[in-house]
Amino acid sequence: MKIKRPGLVFTLSFFLVVALIVQMAMYSLHLFSNWNLMFTVFEACHNLFRAIGISSMNVMLEMLILSTVALVLIRLTKQIARYVTFSKRLAVLIDESITNQMADHYELQHSLIVIIHEAPLALTYGFVKPKIVLSTALVNMLTEEELRAVICHEQFHQQHRDPFKKFLVTLLVTALWYVPILKWVSKHYQTLREIAADRFAMQQTNNRVDLSSALLKLLKNEHRLRHAFAVSFADTSVNDRIQHILSPEKEVHATLPVGTICYSIYIVLGLTVMFTVATP
Repeated sequence: MKIKRPGLVFTLSFFLVVALIVQMAMYSLHLFSNWNLMFTVFEACHNLFRAIGISSMNVMLEMLILSTVALVLIRLTKQIARYVTFSKRLAVLIDESITNQMADHYELQHSLIVIIHEAPLALTYGFVKPKIVLSTALVNMLTEEELRAVICHEQFHQQHRDPFKKFLVTLLVTALWYVPILKWVSKHYQTLREIAADRFAMQQTNNRVDLSSALLKLLKNEHRLRHAFAVSFADTSVNDRIQHILSPEKEVHATLPVGTICYSIYIVLGLTVMFTVATP
């Protein structure tokens, strides 16, 4: 199956984020070091705004920067706390015997752990050295072929450090909530990563039946574990993935939100002008 990436939107969103961050950094630098851009046209615009009585623009921009930084810090603090708690719970639930057996069998020493849990779970978590986590219920529920397909799927996420990428995208969406296109990018980025992992698993196993049956079994269980620092096997883009598995020759099309794109560009350009004018 060919994955038709909405690369233009992804690239545009990247530049919008970079533009905002650069503008915020330049404005902050100006506030703390009284840096002058030395462009007379910008100073003329600044004087024009002052002449027509827009004196609260600087306050608004400073509040925007402070709120963005605050959201980043709050999100980081919460996720780090959840990550530590999650890691401690996993450490208590690890079944050492099954972990060692499966790690040796799949040649994933120090990269795979099996926890004692009554619900079928399969996920990859961690930032620097992601680990694959399986539950004993999942191991008992799936056949050998289905389990191999699930592990191959999670290996793709592990090798590409998708939990860390997912966390960064989620962080940007939270901090830059006023750029609506980022929410669309986040959703479709995760969809593409899941489809890519499914495709990798089917290539490794040379079989799409085992992957699809494993996915359906997990869906019937309806137990989903969502964390910004973890990528779970059956919690994202299920319909698109089933379509991909059943019809691998078809492309995945994403309807581009033209209105949202235009609105996001308008917001970023407007803020860029305001930051520039407010930095005499």
